[in-house]
Amino acid sequence: MKFTLLSESRFSFKTALVALFLISANTLSFGQNRIYAHAQSSGVFGVACLGCRVENAQNAIGDNEDDYSTMTLGTALLGGIQQTLIFPDLRADTRLVVGIGTDNIPLSVQLLSGVTLETMNGGTSNEDRRTIDISLLKLGATPNRGTVEFKPTKAYDGIRIGLTGGVLSLGGGFRIYYAYQDPLISLMANSKDGSVTLDGNISLEGSEVALTNTSGKEVYRSKLKSKTFESGQPGGVYIMTLQTKDGKTYSKKIMIK
Repeated sequence: MKFTLLSESRFSFKTALVALFLISANTLSFGQNRIYAHAQSSGVFGVACLGCRVENAQNAIGDNEDDYSTMTLGTALLGGIQQTLIFPDLRADTRLVVGIGTDNIPLSVQLLSGVTLETMNGGTSNEDRRTIDISLLKLGATPNRGTVEFKPTKAYDGIRIGLTGGVLSLGGGFRIYYAYQDPLISLMANSKDGSVTLDGNISLEGSEVALTNTSGKEVYRSKLKSKTFESGQPGGVYIMTLQTKDGKTYSKKIMIK
């Protein structure tokens, strides 16, 4: 009986490790591909915005997600302030994420009624200005921090955040922590008789592919010569890791048949 219990315990522990391994491998690729804003511009717009300013504007760029710029409204009569965060390249088919917050006021759609966002293409608006609603606002671990997330419908290389008199209750200012493009990666794998065929929007030319079994052991590695490779592995679940020639790594759980 003791032997049986010990075997079950070891089996459960191994199962938990395998599950953790699979989850970790599936989440590995996404965090590595964030493209953060690397430049910015800011200023006042409209007829009159006395005392309006953007403080520490440079803190909103780069991958430090705890630094922030602060947009502070003075007396906004017919104007407001804005900050444009600029990305290295023009991109489409991405998720856009902007980290926002206040000093200590809980975020809500009502509080942020005067915040607008519009994507930019080479300094020109894509004419997609929107206000923050419940579908865009994602609250964080603390009530005064969160993100705005959406998928732009047009190619863009910048996001402009505007602040008008609609949020004068933000006494401590409106904070912008960061902005990044999250490429919507598509990597598909189909298997038949041990061979695996890849597809998606990742450049496969010159890539190296590896397979790891559920015990965590690497069982296959090779340079891709085409979209199809012969795995030589028995049927089952594997973690496929793809490293492109420019050094990016993507991982995906696959079933070899």
